[in-house]
Amino acid sequence: MGLAPGSTEVAAADTTQAVAEMAHSRAGRSWCTKKRFCVPSAVLLVFVVIMISTGGNDPRIFDFTTSTVESKAESAVNAPPATIGQSVRDGQFSFIVTSVQRPSKLVTDRLGTTQTAQGEFVIVRLNVTNIGYEARTVTATDQFLISDQGQRFATSAATSSLQGSERTLLEKINPGNTVYDAPLLFDLAGGTTIANIELHDSSSSAGVRVRLP
Repeated sequence: MGLAPGSTEVAAADTTQAVAEMAHSRAGRSWCTKKRFCVPSAVLLVFVVIMISTGGNDPRIFDFTTSTVESKAESAVNAPPATIGQSVRDGQFSFIVTSVQRPSKLVTDRLGTTQTAQGEFVIVRLNVTNIGYEARTVTATDQFLISDQGQRFATSAATSSLQGSERTLLEKINPGNTVYDAPLLFDLAGGTTIANIELHDSSSSAGVRVRLP
């Protein structure tokens, strides 16, 4: 049975079109597949170029890894400090420093036991309000005194023995609640000049500073 006149040309045209469409489809899929690797490859290439041009000794090549949290932490620490009686916020806590008890060699805990400092004790008292949405505990080891020389002093282990510390450091503060005159005890070398206290919601929070007289 013979083909109708012109049918050979029509079949050839249809075959050519099908092949073209298939090639176009494959090209599209190939491009999509390659595209997934384009951006990572480009980033790697730039990194290699920088490494070669600097000899790998320029620490700025890792600047792009600086996290937002680290940037916030640096800006918070460098910000002008607040003052006693002023409410400041870090994370889910609001703090108000209420008083500073100047250096003393001895301090009496809530059980009536006398604690002796290695250097000199300084007690900072503050009100703490939970402004978040869940119960939280203030961690004494996340709070620091800062000297006029930039030294950072951690709290003394004896902090937990002071009157009032059990309400703040051992119990969770519910949202909206405030604890008053919570003590933070520091054991400083004699003659240390205090500049600020640095208060934190947690070990990873930015922190906020309050100037101490």
